[in-house]
Amino acid sequence: MADRIVYWFRNDLRLLDNEALLSACNSSDEIIPVFVFDPRQYEKTRLGFRRTGALRAQQLIDCVTDLRENIRKKGGDLLIRIGEPEKIVAQLAEDHQAGYVYCSKEIAPEETRIESSLSKNLKTGNIDIKLFWMDTLVHATELPFPISKLPGSFEAFSKTMQNSLDIESILPEPAQIKLPADLEMGQMPTLADLGIEIEEIGTGQEPETIKPISEEEAIRSLSQYLASEADPIDFHALIDSGISRWLSMGCLSPKYVYKAVATKSDSAKKQSLMQDLLERDYFHWTLLRYGPRIFKPSGVKHHFAKRWDDDLVTFRKWTDSQTDDAQVNDLMRKLKSQGNLLSAERWIAAKYLANTLNINWTWGAMYFESNLKDYEPSVSWGKWNKVAGVGQD
Repeated sequence: MADRIVYWFRNDLRLLDNEALLSACNSSDEIIPVFVFDPRQYEKTRLGFRRTGALRAQQLIDCVTDLRENIRKKGGDLLIRIGEPEKIVAQLAEDHQAGYVYCSKEIAPEETRIESSLSKNLKTGNIDIKLFWMDTLVHATELPFPISKLPGSFEAFSKTMQNSLDIESILPEPAQIKLPADLEMGQMPTLADLGIEIEEIGTGQEPETIKPISEEEAIRSLSQYLASEADPIDFHALIDSGISRWLSMGCLSPKYVYKAVATKSDSAKKQSLMQDLLERDYFHWTLLRYGPRIFKPSGVKHHFAKRWDDDLVTFRKWTDSQTDDAQVNDLMRKLKSQGNLLSAERWIAAKYLANTLNINWTWGAMYFESNLKDYEPSVSWGKWNKVAGVGQD
């Protein structure tokens, strides 16, 4: 057993069914939980808006605040830092003579680059890193095919997976979280601390229509949704119910959602939610299979023949709700004010930009990244690939 482990929270902001955190607590006398706000995530893109906008940034602050309170209830606390995690986490482990750093495994190129940089920095102190795969229903090694043989359509993937799903049991919360003495815990940042002015939220915004984010609220909301009446036509069970928001922050694990759904009697709601969970997995595996291709205009299909216009003036008419389409303008105002759109609304707005205006669809994907509160790289960019006709079927 290690004397001390640094636990780096990423997109797994929960205590329940957190394999990496539970393993850290069971494998060491003391753990140092830390969350690092990375300023690079809040920088402005070449298109003039931030990678992470004010609404998404405030949501993250609220979620990490809730996580800290939950850890305190277990006798511990959460260190808060601002900076580059690959440097801060490594220095923290070295300063406190930790034997390991534990964290979740990510698959997007930038996140994996940070993992690699952290691993290199830890080697100088002879500290090991242990990564845990926790963001899909099953581990990559449990797929019924090698990732290089990922089915070319979601329909084929779904049929294969439905016959082979074997979801592990939900893991409990750690019984106790014990910290070393004399740690400098750090203050929770404000938007200004991240370089974002509160004015960037804008004036005349619509009131918040989604409940405050927390692990407890995530569990309650899922339960309420499962107990509700049948869904409307064309209802996307994950996105339109708000469950995608909890999944994107890691307030809920996909396994927890699956197990909660599995207890329901056979119903249209159950089938829809199961399919949407599998679709989310499929986008994750697509990103793992094709990597950076999902972020390029030619998409995962390498569709080089298709060309889009890099017209910034027309693009800004779309982001600023000044197009010739009143419905699209209403949707873009909603996105900016609430940080959310229904699944069908996202499709309408995206299709108008890519197919009607013929504007570079990757710009639209970047704008959704800045604004959508339930943003996940694989899901959001995977759906934009489909809209542009360069993604998996």
